[in-house]
Amino acid sequence: HWSSWSNLFYYGFLFRDDSSIFDGLMEEDEKDKAKRVSRNKSEKKRRDQFNVLIKELGTMLPGNTRKMDKSTILQKSIDFLRKHKEIAAQSESSEIRQDWKPPFLSNEEFTQLMLEALDGFFLAIMTDGNIIYVSESVTSLLEHLPSDLVDQNLLNFLPLGEHSEVYKALSTHMLEGETLTPDYLKTKNQLEFCCHMLRGTIDPKEPPVYEYVKFIGNFKSLNTVPNSTRNGFEGVIQRSLRPMFEDRVCFIATVRLAKPQFIKEMCTVEEPNEEFTSRHSLEWKFLFLDHRAPPIIGYLPFEVLGTSGYDYYHVDDLETLAKCHEHCEFNYCLCVLVSPHF
Repeated sequence: HWSSWSNLFYYGFLFRDDSSIFDGLMEEDEKDKAKRVSRNKSEKKRRDQFNVLIKELGTMLPGNTRKMDKSTILQKSIDFLRKHKEIAAQSESSEIRQDWKPPFLSNEEFTQLMLEALDGFFLAIMTDGNIIYVSESVTSLLEHLPSDLVDQNLLNFLPLGEHSEVYKALSTHMLEGETLTPDYLKTKNQLEFCCHMLRGTIDPKEPPVYEYVKFIGNFKSLNTVPNSTRNGFEGVIQRSLRPMFEDRVCFIATVRLAKPQFIKEMCTVEEPNEEFTSRHSLEWKFLFLDHRAPPIIGYLPFEVLGTSGYDYYHVDDLETLAKCHEHCEFNYCLCVLVSPHF
């Protein structure tokens, strides 16, 4: 009997030991399974979030009209950010330095003053000679309205003998820069040349008169023209260009008269003692005030430059001045004689 009990005890112990081991293994398997489930859920959540971000990024890409895979979306995003960085760098380099630009003048107003002082105007043309933008200062220099030049070919305003030379200068740079690499646009895109440009006239029967001018400018990609330098240029590009021009370049130049006009206005009568001349922007801010003004109005030029003329006029004169202002805006008026009360 003792041997029977001992055998039963021995096998019972072995059974209990095997059962505890089995339970331990089952518990470990359950823990591993729970970890795998948790890891899979985290991975799926991360993958779903990544797909959502990729999809959102794809919808933000310009010109996206078809479904793209993830690698294409990422590559296009990199290209866009790289181009944006180049545009930002170019825009920063073209900003007018604040240490020599008066703080009360905007970039556009300061540019206009500089153009007048240099007897020059801005011109933007395609490499085939088509004019896509011209600044308003061309009117006082060559007597053309900007609308008379835009969408015309530059060669139409040059003597016939200069057509081939100017066209060659523009088209040669286009052939050299077809790749439009950033290095090319930074190092080989400058161009200077001189030619004769036709002056405007009211009477078409008058013989043509040409003014000798000098072009100084740079070739820029139409996709990377900085906002700060457009000065009204952006709207013209949007109206004039077609999709085929998206990867083309234009020539943006300052055109200066070779013979400066030292006397732009000449008075032929005796000047009255209570008269002075002021020049205003289209927003009616003072851009110029001559030396006769201080004794009359009590303000020095530097006190009013960059400020609005409406801040100084009497309330009874505001309606008349507003009509004059509106007339100038819509008719490119060059000279207006008014007598407001300061």
